Parts: sequence; structure tokens; C-alpha cells
Amino acid sequence: MQNVFSSSKGKQVRIDPQRVLYMTGDANYCYLHLLDGSVLLMARTLKWYSQRWPHFLRVHKQVLVNPTYARKFTLAPSLRLPSYLIMSNQARVPISRRRLSLVRHQLNDLPYTVVRREELEVAELVG
Repeated sequence: MQNVFSSSKGKQVRIDPQRVLYMTGDANYCYLHLLDGSVLLMARTLKWYSQRWPHFLRVHKQVLVNPTYARKFTLAPSLRLPSYLIMSNQARVPISRRRLSLVRHQLNDLPYTVVRREELEVAELVG
């Protein structure tokens, strides 16, 4: 895996992919969520990062995750409700319904829990 040089706040930053938990995209920008809890705003797209770090998984249109730090799935009882991937920092990353079977296949050794509809509604109200 190669380090990537990219600009953040006008400075060149060297990014080691092993330090990245997951990335969230916002148009032509990307937020890198790092192991130490910091978040970097980068002037690159998720597609740009996915081409350079092919081992990262695209779990949603706006989310790219490092599978090394994925801990478990929280699956909804139906495809109409959201399912999540729980990361090592306890962040809940949404999984799109169209990518759910592919992500589960690629991360088949992760434990999962099926959440009842009532628990999802309470979780959405709280968080």
C-alpha cells in the first residue's frame, strides 16, 4: 500500500492508509477519519482514493472503509431499513442496501446482529 500526498488546508499532507479508519465524501472533497480521532478535509474525491487504495471497501455512495478496522455488522430486519458497519472507534457507518450482500461477502468473518425495528427507531431518535 502506498502513502498518498494530498493537500489539506493549503499544505501537502502525507497519508498512510493504515492510519485511516474510513472516509466520507462530500462532492469533490473527502473527510478522512483517522485512528487518533482526528478528521482531515482533503480536496480529492472518494473515487480518487479508491483507485489508489484498492483494498478499501466502498460500502455506500459516500463512504469508503478500511476493512482492517471493521468490527461487526448491525443488520436491519428488512432492506427498507438501514444497516450499519461498526468500526473500531464505535462509529456507525451506513451500508447501502444495494451493496449489503457484497460487503457481507467480502467481510464474511465479521460477527453480526440483527436489530429489531423498534431499536432502530430509538437509535435514530437518540443519535
